[in-house]
Amino acid sequence: MRSMGAGLCRCVGACAPNWEPRVPVFFITLIDEGQIVYPTDANTEGFRRSTPHFPDIHRTYRRALRGFDYIGMLDPALYVSTQKVECVSRFILWHAHALVWNTSAAALDQWASEARWSMRAYLPYASGIDWRPIRPPDLRQLIWYTGKTPRQQYQLWRREKGSLQQYARPINGVNAVRLYATMRNLTLPELTFAGGAGRQIIRRTLRRASAW
Repeated sequence: MRSMGAGLCRCVGACAPNWEPRVPVFFITLIDEGQIVYPTDANTEGFRRSTPHFPDIHRTYRRALRGFDYIGMLDPALYVSTQKVECVSRFILWHAHALVWNTSAAALDQWASEARWSMRAYLPYASGIDWRPIRPPDLRQLIWYTGKTPRQQYQLWRREKGSLQQYARPINGVNAVRLYATMRNLTLPELTFAGGAGRQIIRRTLRRASAW
């Protein structure tokens, strides 16, 4: 993560001691309910959606950011106690966080308006695409957030009118082990994705990681 962050800082002109970028940088979150993965032991016959393969998840989010300079990572949101909502005890909703530069707020706004039809958030009141400019002092914090270890688990409650309410809490030991078991065979190239000028950052990061 230090290598990836250093590469981004070089691209956007962020230097010590403040590490504030000289060009606008934006933080984007992508959520698509089609990227839900059920437990391997679950009986998913007749479910309203099929479980995607991981390369397809990676491709979906990479395709959504085509044309931008960016680096990003896939992030698992673990939902637990979901028997009443999804007929399984738990599931993972894979979503993505990305840092984008060499673009403008107007261009991102137009892109989001055109792309939202293809990104349907799991919760009906949420947006599948969220973007916001990064305050220059916050760049390092958002680099950390993009590559952080999952720390939350989520629960769902169905209101009387049928809509869903989401609650978050720190992940407990049992679910941390379950999440580890799901992710232990995933490698850094599978979890990271990039476009434009970000590809070279990821290549350098992966070369350094393979040398350790």
